[in-house]
Amino acid sequence: MLLKDVVEEIAEKSPNFLSPASIVRKITQVRDRLIRLYGSGQQQAETVCTGIDIIAGQDQYTLPCPPSNVVDVVIMKNGEWRRLTLRQFNQASIKPYYYFQAGTLGLVPTPDANITMGLKIFHIPVLPELTLNDMNSPTGFDPDYDMVLVYGVLREIVSGYEEMYQVLLHEYQTTTNGYEKYIVNERW
Repeated sequence: MLLKDVVEEIAEKSPNFLSPASIVRKITQVRDRLIRLYGSGQQQAETVCTGIDIIAGQDQYTLPCPPSNVVDVVIMKNGEWRRLTLRQFNQASIKPYYYFQAGTLGLVPTPDANITMGLKIFHIPVLPELTLNDMNSPTGFDPDYDMVLVYGVLREIVSGYEEMYQVLLHEYQTTTNGYEKYIVNERW
């Protein structure tokens, strides 16, 4: 389905009048949540790397994605790449580590030298937000399960669609759970 088809399905089933822009915004939110929570192992394995310059004395760096999309963080230390662990509390005895705070990634200890592209953040790519200009484009979600988007939006704006959403979500999860399915047809 194209984005315009998903918007039309939602508009047909919804007694509320929502502008197309509002529906598109809700589709983006539902799509991103579904991919983050239930996306296939393949989607989550396709990581990208964002390199960031380390600045001496600066311990906070802007994240290129939501914290939940971060897969791994490495830092250049003494000419070698060193993997950092995630800690969310001040643990002075365990160094180095990284933490999240208000949309930033913090480093402990604070870097003491400038290093060009000395911080690498490996993360699941962030799909661009859908807009009205994308009406003739795909949604960015699994094209076989675009109805999960339709009912995902409907359940947020209208009551009575939760059961159908759960059925479609279960089907989506079953086929994208990462486990391969084999069927053995024996002929004797």
